[in-house]
Amino acid sequence: MKKYWIILLFFSLKGNFTRAQNFGWENPIEIKIDNITQISLDNQGFLFVVNQEGDILQYKHSGEFVNNYSPTRQGKINQLEAAWTVNIFTFSVDLQEYRILDRFLNPISENRIQQKGINLARAATLGNNNIIWIYDESDFRLNQFDHRRNQILQQQPLNLILTNSALAVQEIKEYQNLVFLKITDEGVAILDNQANFIKSLPFENGQRLSFWKKNLVSVTDTHLIMTDFLTNAPKTFEIPQELEQHQILISNKAIIFYDRESIKIYSKALSPLKAE
Repeated sequence: MKKYWIILLFFSLKGNFTRAQNFGWENPIEIKIDNITQISLDNQGFLFVVNQEGDILQYKHSGEFVNNYSPTRQGKINQLEAAWTVNIFTFSVDLQEYRILDRFLNPISENRIQQKGINLARAATLGNNNIIWIYDESDFRLNQFDHRRNQILQQQPLNLILTNSALAVQEIKEYQNLVFLKITDEGVAILDNQANFIKSLPFENGQRLSFWKKNLVSVTDTHLIMTDFLTNAPKTFEIPQELEQHQILISNKAIIFYDRESIKIYSKALSPLKAE
């Protein structure tokens, strides 16, 4: 009888191990941080994390802490952007200001947006060639602002090109010479780099804009979804079962899931996305 239970236990454990292997996710590196609001990746493999107070924390993919920055004027950060080669960008709706830092988190520039001819900035991001894209909710205009020359280069009235939209723009990102506007309950509007409308895509409402190659990436309770923003073709992958209501970022080496309390860093080579 004892031998029977040993054999049964062996096959039970073997079955569980096989399912775990087929699931395709190895144990992650975990970083515990209180009140995470956003994460951004640079092209050197560093993670930049913002908390509720507006502090910026820098980590390696290995989970090792590197540096931090605490602003003199604290407030919620609505946009953190580290993907450009040289600078880190933050924007706060509450403070109506943007800040640019170098890779070592030394402040380079800090400016009040309302001093630049913008009345009520609802979303902003750093783009290519020193451009800051700023959505002014007071007149529904998307502004191209050159932060080095300190002038608005172009304004696009979104109410004329997105005629059926409520224009509740939550987030902007420039990626591969395209501008992506996340609009509440509507999805993502895609514009060219002169702010001309191209098309719209559906998108999970609670997700932040995230990209990998030609894909817009989001997470549901059970799946990671990669949507080719050129062809609209989706791919889906199961996510680890312990994840729930997480955001996602993807780099060459890692797949990063995060919520308000922790960051989980999975090796891309040991995941279902290893061929992507």
